[in-house]
Amino acid sequence: MRIAASIRNRSLLSAPLPSARRARPIGALALALLAVVAVRATVHSRPPSHRPNILLVITDDQGYGDLGVHGNSRVHTPHLDRLAREGTQFSAFHVSPVCSPSRASLLTGRYHYRTGVVDTYLGRSLMHGGEVTLAEMLKAAGYRTGIFGKWHLGDAYPLRAMDQGFEAGPRL
Repeated sequence: MRIAASIRNRSLLSAPLPSARRARPIGALALALLAVVAVRATVHSRPPSHRPNILLVITDDQGYGDLGVHGNSRVHTPHLDRLAREGTQFSAFHVSPVCSPSRASLLTGRYHYRTGVVDTYLGRSLMHGGEVTLAEMLKAAGYRTGIFGKWHLGDAYPLRAMDQGFEAGPRL
């Protein structure tokens, strides 16, 4: 018990960890789906010159309390803090223990098991080619789409980022 308290006190997080709360994956997916529907309705109702710019930033191995905007006084993140203050934050999305299932859920609005992505190794991070992603919906609404960084949801047709609605980004 002493060791755990000592580690907790030395943590980079100044905000309490949300371990007391139970993840509600169904509610989180409903929120993600609602966000996708809201974005889709918004972009279809506006002329191209008045559509909002959409920049979705997904980071690996970063906790909610790792940013200054969320109360961390030890790690200084002024640029991310400004982006968070001036943009829209979705703070009720509950992630999976590893990156690929979280990314699949966020991009599709669906529970990760339904997308075929359940882990990060042995073929368990291959999203079904028939999944409809946020990029595909935005592209259909007239947006240009791009991905820069980690995809990790499949690297052969029809699973690559370019097959799932992303126009710009790394080509394999």
